[in-house]
This record gives sequence, structure tokens and C-alpha cells, in this order.
Amino acid sequence: MAEEIKSREDLYNIVWSKPMMNLAEEFGISGRGLAKLCERLKVPVPPRGYWRKVSLGQKIKKTPLPKVEFSKYDLWKNQSSLEDLEKRRKTEKARSEVFKNPEIEVKDTNLKEAILRTLRDEQNRIPKEIVSEQSIASPMVKKFLKTHSRNKYPLPPFQHSGNLAIEVSDNCALRASLLMETILQGFRERKWDFSIEKRDSSYQARMFVNLFGQNVYFRIYEPVGTKIIPLTENEREAYKKEHHTVKAPKNNYIPTAIGTMVFTINNGSSVQYSLEDRGKQLIEASIKDIMLGFIYVAIKSSNEAVLTLEREQKLKLEQARKLEEERLRRLEAIRYERLVADSDAYSQMQKIQRYVEFVKTQVQSQLVDPDNETAKWIEWAESKILDLNPLKNGFPKFTIEEKQETGNKYSSPFLDDLFQNY
Repeated sequence: MAEEIKSREDLYNIVWSKPMMNLAEEFGISGRGLAKLCERLKVPVPPRGYWRKVSLGQKIKKTPLPKVEFSKYDLWKNQSSLEDLEKRRKTEKARSEVFKNPEIEVKDTNLKEAILRTLRDEQNRIPKEIVSEQSIASPMVKKFLKTHSRNKYPLPPFQHSGNLAIEVSDNCALRASLLMETILQGFRERKWDFSIEKRDSSYQARMFVNLFGQNVYFRIYEPVGTKIIPLTENEREAYKKEHHTVKAPKNNYIPTAIGTMVFTINNGSSVQYSLEDRGKQLIEASIKDIMLGFIYVAIKSSNEAVLTLEREQKLKLEQARKLEEERLRRLEAIRYERLVADSDAYSQMQKIQRYVEFVKTQVQSQLVDPDNETAKWIEWAESKILDLNPLKNGFPKFTIEEKQETGNKYSSPFLDDLFQNY
């Protein structure tokens, strides 16, 4: 199977690689839906009985892919269809990791056993049927049905009490209520921690369950389009004069498909799983997939959190390594500075020492009185030689106290200033 479907050639190679029904299952669509897509893109498919003959060892020539000159609109539409097909395949592949694999990778070793046990229990659970209207027990769902109006948003802005994460028109109100009630009852049966996040800055409540330490959000909505409501003539004139005091044109939300719903589950950032009505296949028939979807998002979110923590720890280690390297470079610079300073001091000490010895030799050869000024100078100069000795405080040490001042007490500039007159 191709790494990614980007062209008609990729689709052609795929449909001739395995039976259409198997491919349709991998893409998460019906076999007829895949056949229609191939028909629109002028991609030939294997004839009936092809795969049986192949299994018997017969060699059958493939129908070649014809070259077709599409219009610009058809090219755009075909490319969009291929991108949608590729997106469906990736979604189905990710979904099957949880829905069909009881040993999915779990990076949090502390939660791995509990997560896999929950996943296996859910995979073996008998699918729950959608509840009836008479079976609605949640006060929130009852209130939603009672207060739902013809507007897209059933409750006014900033009204969170008893609000649900449902955004549908009246055409889907009952279906959405029954689906929500079924999901909430499922939470109670599984003892999942369900909550509503109420935000004062938004009209929309955020509903979530906490699984494996992760908040998994969900909502039911109806796909909508927007229609701009233009300003009246008076509003337009006022808007031109002082637009910041006049309301701008509004958007009117219109359902794109009457009676169509989408159920989406996400972790509030990058992990998402969604189901939608597809022709005769309604969301109500996918309760098991929905509950597994919560586990799927929670696992993905947990893995993402572990990877984020690992990246942060790796970054901290890298920063610590760089700081340590910088510290060692700084200490090395201090050692070298001290070595140079001690070497300069030693050179100056030897130079002065030779000069003092020369003076003493001259004094002795000339039999100068030791009580005169020269004798005092010799005594003073010998004391300075001792001060300049870099070993006067002991031998040099490799270890450096980092809080200690850098450099030697008598640095080169000091010595230069001290002896500039000699």
C-alpha cells in the first residue's frame, strides 16, 4: 500500500493491490463509496472475479490507467477527494490501534496495566443501545429538551447552569439529547469521572471525563454554514461615520445538512477523534466506538503528556550540560589566569632578586657602611621579594572555589604599575 495517496496513480496502484472491500474497511468508508470515487477520478478497478482468479494462480492483465484531461474545477475537486481519503485512512488506522489492538503502546508505565485492562474490558463489553425519550434521567438533558428553541444556541450567552455541549438545530435536538443521555449513562456504568467546565468568557460549556489523569472533552454539533446579515441603509451610513459605535454585520448560522450530526472527542489540544452521520450509518449505531474513542483519546493524550515531559527533561539536561560546560570553561580560564599571574610574578621576583644580589655584591666589594641608606634599601627590597613569591601561601591547587575572586593577588597590571619607576 502506498505511503500516502497524492494522485490518481497512487489510488490506481492501491485498488489493484487488494480487494475493494478490504480497502474500504481500511479507509473507513463503504465499498460503494470507494468505487464511486474511482469512477469519478476515471480510475479503473479490478473486474468481478479478478481476485479469485489471481488466488488460483492465473495471471490477468491489469486495465491500464487512462490519461484524462480534467477541468480546473475537477482537478481541485479530485485532489480534495484524495486528501479526504488519505485523512480517513490515517484516522481509521489510528482508531484501529485501540479498537482492534488490546496491547496498544502505553508510555506511562505506572498506568499501563490499568489502561490496558480498561481497554480490554471495553472491547469485550456488549454495545449499549440508544435510550428512549422516556428513559432520560439526567436533569441537564431534560432541561435541554425543554428550553431548546429555534436558535442555534439554545441558551443565551453566559448561561452555564445545566448547559450541555450540544450545538444543534431543532431537527437534531431529540437525537442529540438521546445520544447525550446514553453517553452519560455509560459514564455512570463505568464510574468515569464526568464534569462540566464552566467558563465565564464563553457561552459554551465544556463537558469532559477524566480518564487516566487526562481530561477528555466531547461535544455534539451540527455542521453549519454562515450567511452574513447585511446592515440596513441607516446602519451603513452610521457605520461609515463612526463605525466603532455601530454593530458590524452579523453571521447567521445555517445547518449544512438537515438532521446531520457530529460527535467529537478531544483532549483540548492535538488529539481528536470524531464520528459523523454517513448516509444511512448514524452515530446512534456507534455507541461502542464512541466509548472506545474516549479511551483512545485518553491513551493518546497520556502518551503525548509523557513525551512532552521527556522532551522537557531532555531540554533541562541539555541546559544543565551547557551550564556545566560553561562553568568548566570559566574555571579553566581562572586557572589559566592564575598561572599567567603567578608566572609573571615569578619572573618579576627573579628579576628583582638578581638585581638585589647585584647591589649587595657591589656593596660588599666596596666595603660600604651597612648602617647607611643602601643597607635599609636592601632590607626593604628583600622583603618585597618574599611578597612577590607565588608560593608564599603554598603550592598551587587545581580545585577552585567558585565564589573566590579570580586571579592572583598581584596581577600583571599591578606588578607593571609597581615597578614602572624602576
